[in-house]
Amino acid sequence: MAPRVSSYYNPEVIVISPNDTLAAARKKMIRYGVRRLIVVDEESRPIGVLTVTDIADALLGRHQTRPLDTIRVAEVMNRDVITIEPTKSIKTAAKLMLKYKIGGLPVVDAENRLIGIITKTDLLRAFADRFRGHYKVNDLKRPAYAKANPGHSVYYLWRIVQMDPSGKIIIVDENERPIGVVTRWDLATVTIPDAVLYLRGKDRYRRIKQRDRFKDRVVPFREYYVPIAESIMSTDVITTRDEVDAAEAAEVMYENRIGVLPVVDDEGVLTGIVTKREYLIAIANKG
Repeated sequence: MAPRVSSYYNPEVIVISPNDTLAAARKKMIRYGVRRLIVVDEESRPIGVLTVTDIADALLGRHQTRPLDTIRVAEVMNRDVITIEPTKSIKTAAKLMLKYKIGGLPVVDAENRLIGIITKTDLLRAFADRFRGHYKVNDLKRPAYAKANPGHSVYYLWRIVQMDPSGKIIIVDENERPIGVVTRWDLATVTIPDAVLYLRGKDRYRRIKQRDRFKDRVVPFREYYVPIAESIMSTDVITTRDEVDAAEAAEVMYENRIGVLPVVDDEGVLTGIVTKREYLIAIANKG
């Protein structure tokens, strides 16, 4: 029998009320390290989904003049909730995620009450369990991908990350070797707190002195730099090769909680990438 959602879904799902604010939603995402919250009604029925991208888009779009604590979840959440039952196959789950371009499905019981969630990461684990010997990395590799240099600004990165179906950008050096990864999550967490003024890593700002025209005295002042790829990228890049079993690569991704593996040749030059999306496609076609 084909593997079922019941074997891989996570019963621990983080929820939020439609009346909560985006400030509360953001705190939950950071606290639990999740990128989506399921919005539920009083009877634990899913009525919406809120992702970190929804928050970032709201603050960069029509809600950009409003503070986070004045925007309700109901104003931003996606109301078209795609759910799945635990008895359905992982092939069905993969197809739904691909069709609707979503990263997770609320799992519901016969009364449409929330009992868990199954995500792309859960299906990655399923692939590692069920598909050993079926594919090589080269069979799944995507040769078209988003890439940038360490000096590119977050504004450029935000633009090109929207063009990548997996929301991943590979940062390469002058020899086209991967030296970092920037994800949509990285950009959203940079953007959300302080309107693209928050920087991770060193050299976040420089101290200068400026005359306070209201109090007629010299006061310290922080001048922020515009964040660049080098400031926010993950530098512990794990790579793979064409000839590696795709299930082994999936296991590496799952164990290291990463969403992309750059594929390199013998000289370490980038030739493509494999992401969770490519694994979804394989499960949907064969699972």
